[in-house]
Parts: sequence; structure tokens; C-alpha cells
Amino acid sequence: MKTSVRTVAACCAAMAFSTTSAFAPNFSHNNAAVVVSSSSSSNTQQLFMFGGAGAGAPTEDDPEQMAAMQKMAGAMGMSVEEYQLGMRARTNMEESINTLRVVGGNEAKGVTVERDGNSPPKHLKVTVTDDGKALGKVALEKEIISALKQANELSKKGREDAQAGMMQFISSEMKRMGA
Repeated sequence: MKTSVRTVAACCAAMAFSTTSAFAPNFSHNNAAVVVSSSSSSNTQQLFMFGGAGAGAPTEDDPEQMAAMQKMAGAMGMSVEEYQLGMRARTNMEESINTLRVVGGNEAKGVTVERDGNSPPKHLKVTVTDDGKALGKVALEKEIISALKQANELSKKGREDAQAGMMQFISSEMKRMGA
């Protein structure tokens, strides 16, 4: 049983960081700030562990889906319940990472970066105000780089927290299941 939980956790963690997204920035300019934002399109391909069923996991009402789920669980050396737990854990962690928003930079200096927990980010917003523009090219570049690094570190911490939350979820659910 311990091997199955570790396998589920390791696979969930590996898959959570291997999402595919396109970077297509949208630029908008106004007098107060320059905002660069990125969001993934609905046509991006994502690789999902456990078939990607997530919240739409097959139920006992559909024998074909149950048979496919039993086959996948068996191939991974898990019971169907463990397999379903892995699917729920992956979905929960993925949602945590997608909805995470961290902000780096310094508003007083006129440069902030907001991003999600994905790597590369699906949501990226760089804001440069008039105060930031007044710094000059070299100082502004340094502030932007610093803000990006700070937001990246906060995002990494958020992913680690989401992974720890997933492990806690798996542990508590396995105890509840009596494993």
C-alpha cells in the first residue's frame, strides 16, 4: 500500500509541472501604466495523469468506463479506489496551482509582476507605472528582472505548498479508506 501512495504522489507531482501552454502576450498601453499579460488559449494541449478525467471520473453506472479505469489501475498496480484518489489529488493540486496568484516587485518603484503557479506561467502580468518609467532604461530593466525573479520564487513556493497539500490530502484519504 505504501508503494502505491508514493507512486501516486510522485506521478501527480511530475505531471503537475509538465503542462503545455503557449505564451502569447497581450499588450495594452495607457498613460498610467504599461501592462503585459499572458493567458493560455483554450486550444492548448495538456497531458493528464490517469487519463485526465478529473472531476468527470467514470462512475459505476458506465461499465465501459469502469472497465477502462480498472485496466489503468491494474497497469499501475493500484486498486480502483487508489486510482480514483490519485485522480482527485491531481485535480485538486492542478486547480491550486492554476488559481495561485503571486505578486513580485515594488509598487513604490513602479514595477510589479503578477503570475500563477504554473511553470511556465499561464497567467503573467507585468505592470510598469510612470514611476517605473521615470527610473530610466537601465534601472527599469533591473527592477523588472528583480520583480520577475521575486514572483518566480513566490510561485515556486506556492507549487511546493500545493504539492504538500496534495500529499496531505492523499494521506488523510488513505487513512479514511482504512489503508
